[in-house]
Amino acid sequence: MVTHIGLLTLQETATDADRQAIGDGLLGLVGQIDGLEAVRVGTDLGLKDGNGDLLFQLDFASEDAWRAYAAHPAHQAVITQHIAPVLASKAFVQVDGFREARA
Repeated sequence: MVTHIGLLTLQETATDADRQAIGDGLLGLVGQIDGLEAVRVGTDLGLKDGNGDLLFQLDFASEDAWRAYAAHPAHQAVITQHIAPVLASKAFVQVDGFREARA
């Protein structure tokens, strides 16, 4: 499994409706892209200045599925219609599993 994590920082002019549209667009990719198994989206609580605005995690069945997602028209539409118009900066990471500790 490949997990793709993104952190988006939006322009100051971005609205709650913009954040909602981005989240809805990403969540809507499930079922449209082969090998995309799960999507999680969270919006920053605003507890600290300088944080990003929106975090997402997409889980893929394989590296090939992640690569196909990158060029998929549904993904490109989310970028073009919802993300690009309000994007200030972005950061991504792809991982194959997590190390974890729990209390």
